Amino acid sequence: MIYQLAAIGAGICFALSPFFSINAVKALGPARFNKWRMAIVCVMLSAMALITGGWHESLFNWWEVIVLSALIGIYLGDTLLFLGLKRMGPRRNSVIFALNAPMTVFLGWIFLGEELPFSVLFGTCIITTGVITAVAFGRHKKASHTLEETQGRLLIGVSITLGAAFCQAISLILIRPAMESGIDPIAASAVRVGIAALCLWLTAVISQLKQQVSATHVVKEPMTMQYFMQISISGFLAMGLGMSLLLFGLRGGDTGVISTLSSISPVVALPILWIIMKQPPAANAWIGAILAVSGTSILFLL
Repeated sequence: MIYQLAAIGAGICFALSPFFSINAVKALGPARFNKWRMAIVCVMLSAMALITGGWHESLFNWWEVIVLSALIGIYLGDTLLFLGLKRMGPRRNSVIFALNAPMTVFLGWIFLGEELPFSVLFGTCIITTGVITAVAFGRHKKASHTLEETQGRLLIGVSITLGAAFCQAISLILIRPAMESGIDPIAASAVRVGIAALCLWLTAVISQLKQQVSATHVVKEPMTMQYFMQISISGFLAMGLGMSLLLFGLRGGDTGVISTLSSISPVVALPILWIIMKQPPAANAWIGAILAVSGTSILFLL
């Protein structure tokens, strides 16, 4: 039960994070936003792991898996996720990214040999259907808020976020055996984020050197204290607290179930959108929320 609760807590954190991210992502760009975010979160998590005593030698017995998981899930996956957020806004981005849950179930069945009973698969399908219904169809036709703006072709944005979801699914499958071994989730998150941060900053340096060689000048939005605070809050919610809860959930729960429970974030985001946009969600949003809660109940009753 505690592992499922941790996954739901992660979903709530993931739901809140994009609302603190969207302005900074649009101003700074996905890559630049993500490199600052990873650096800030790395410091946060390293300090938390030090305080809680999470640094153990056993952590580095899994260094190959942790590195690969970080490169796929955070360095590549998060960059794609924020690129999708910039193009589609938090609502559409969340519902497409939620598809990492069925992707994880499928990959877990193939590579980890997780034999989930029909009731779990049924609950997973209900939650996934609820999430899609609540967000994909939970918009009034006349809604014109900036959070609903689409930059460029929608199909490209959808494809980018689908790539992010697939990276997340692969990352969870890779890290699952390490988490089952009992390594500290906060320390593991710190290492993963640190690796991603290093790669993102190296990428930024290489990109800047290329610009100097080609004599191109790109006008960049300055990093302000407001953006720094938005990045810090977003990073703490998603990578600091949310990802640590998700990794903790993987220590004792099936990969597909934990991933599915954490993917309810689009449904949790509906009341937040209601407050910001000052307009209640459409009827389909409530139908989707009921489906998601029902699916979650099925998982809890197993």
